[in-house]
Amino acid sequence: MSVELIRIRSGQQICRAILLSDRGKVMVRTGQHVEIGDVIAESVAPAEFYIFDLVNGLKIKPNKVESCIERLIGEQVEEGDIIAQTKGLLPRIFRSPGDGRLISIHDGKVTLALGETRESVTANIPGVIVELISERGAVICCQGDVLQGVWGNGLNGQGELVLLSNFDEDPFENSAQLKELAGKIVVMDTCSNKNRLSVLKSVSVGGVVVGSLSPFLLEDLEQLSIPVMSLTGFGDSLIDPVSEAMLQAMAGKNTIINANIPDLYTGLKPELIMPSPATSADGLFVDENRIELGTKVRLIGKPYTGSVGTIIELPEEPETFASGLKLTPAVIERFDGEIIRVPITNFEVIVE
Repeated sequence: MSVELIRIRSGQQICRAILLSDRGKVMVRTGQHVEIGDVIAESVAPAEFYIFDLVNGLKIKPNKVESCIERLIGEQVEEGDIIAQTKGLLPRIFRSPGDGRLISIHDGKVTLALGETRESVTANIPGVIVELISERGAVICCQGDVLQGVWGNGLNGQGELVLLSNFDEDPFENSAQLKELAGKIVVMDTCSNKNRLSVLKSVSVGGVVVGSLSPFLLEDLEQLSIPVMSLTGFGDSLIDPVSEAMLQAMAGKNTIINANIPDLYTGLKPELIMPSPATSADGLFVDENRIELGTKVRLIGKPYTGSVGTIIELPEEPETFASGLKLTPAVIERFDGEIIRVPITNFEVIVE
C-alpha cells in the first residue's frame, strides 16, 4: 500500500543529491565538509558548433580537401587561425571565426566547437560529502530539522525564520517592522494578495513560507525573484498544527528554504531545513511509505485540505466513494475530533 510522504521531523539525518544535468567533473571528495554555495561539480560544453563546407567555400574538388587542411582534429584554435587554404599565389583561406577546437573533418566539411558554456551545481545545505556520483555530483548529509511542503517556485535562500502570527501588530501596517524583515524567511498562514508579495520582495526578504496560496497568483509567483513555498499548495488552507509546532521551533533561528519544484519521479519537494551542529544521528529517517494505525496524516482532498489527523482504522476491502471510484479507504480522526473516511490517495503521511 503506497502513499505520498511529507517529512516534518526533528533531529534526523538529511541527505540530498546534488547533480549536474550532464557529465562533468566532481570537485569534492568523500568526507569533505561543505557550506551552502560551495561548488560540488561543474561541466564545460561548447557554446556553439560551426560547420564550414570546404568544397563549396574554397571552390575545390572533394579529393583536394585533405591537402588543404592546416590543423589536426582535436587541435585548439584561436579566432583568425587558418584552418584550411588552397595552394597558389592567391590562396582561398578559411579562418576560425572564434576560439575553440577542431572536432571533425567529414564529407568535405569542417566542424569547429567554439566558445564554452559552464554549468556548476552548488551545495544547498551545509554538511559532509558521504558519496560521490561519478561525473555527476555528490550526496551531502547533515543533521537537523526538516519541514516539507507541496509547491515551490524553484528558488533557494536562507535567513532567520519569523512568523507573522507572533507579531503584536501586522508588519504590513508598520513600516519600521516591515524593514526588519529584510533577509529573513517570513511565514504567513495564507497569501491571496499580490501586493503583499510585492512588498516582501521590495524589502528583500530571504524567502516566504505560506500554508496555502491563491491559484490566481501562480503566474506572479513563477516570476518572483525570492523563494516561495506552500505547505499545502493552492487554496485557502491554514497551517496545520504539526507544521505550526515545527515552525515555532524554528522561529528566530537560521533556516534554509529550498523551494524546490516538486518532482514525483525523484521525490523532490520544497522544504525548510534547520541544520544542527551534529554530523550524525541515531538512525536514518524511514523511507518506507507504509501506513498503519496511529499514523499521522495531512489531508489533501476537498473539503479537508490541510487538516491533520490520525489513522484509526484501515478497512481491507475497497469502497465506492462519491466520485464513483472504488478505492482503498482509511478512517481518520481529525485533530478537531471529527471522524472521516477518505481514500488513501487523499492524504500524505507525516514522517515525524
